[in-house]
Amino acid sequence: MNPVDPTLHIITQGQALVRVIEALQVIEPSGRLERAIVRLLLAAYRRRLRAIVVSVPAWVSDKVLAASEGFRSARSMPSKN
Repeated sequence: MNPVDPTLHIITQGQALVRVIEALQVIEPSGRLERAIVRLLLAAYRRRLRAIVVSVPAWVSDKVLAASEGFRSARSMPSKN
């Protein structure tokens, strides 16, 4: 097994979270159960992404948030949770 650069791993995971959050915001749930699941996933993934962004150096969080320009402008907004 090859050793993985921890910084690269954090950037990759963070960018994936940004993309999945955006995708979940675009998909229109078809029923109550699906809406509940989407809300739960959004809350969990936003919390996880927020934890990554605040715990890494600014240049790493910039690379993570660069996965989405829309998310970059929203990062300065207060959280709804």
